[in-house]
Amino acid sequence: MSQSNEEVLRHMLALWATRDAKGMADCFAEDGVYDNVPDNKPMVGRAAILAWLEACFGFLDRIDVEILSLASSGDWVLEERIDDHIVAGKHMRLPVANATQFRDGKIVLFRDYYCRETVKELGITG
Repeated sequence: MSQSNEEVLRHMLALWATRDAKGMADCFAEDGVYDNVPDNKPMVGRAAILAWLEACFGFLDRIDVEILSLASSGDWVLEERIDDHIVAGKHMRLPVANATQFRDGKIVLFRDYYCRETVKELGITG
């Protein structure tokens, strides 16, 4: 039995807390795109996504994700969440909106929207 798009997205987001970069990258299609919109530098392809996630875990202890709302229609899942970035015991809560597109049970586009100024104020850096 295959997972729904919502289940795949929830699973991928939960892997932030376990620092499973490979598991997260495996949720993406081979040609998938991970786009942090404020950064304006999307990661294209599973290998690039994996490399970026591994770099994140070089400075993050983990991210605990709290999904506030989620809606899906066809190949798209939209959600609003709070990402609690944890570094050396410090919690930095960042509000995020996301649009994720799926193809054949894999993520082809994961696009996060958040405030760059909030990231700066929180001190989330890598």
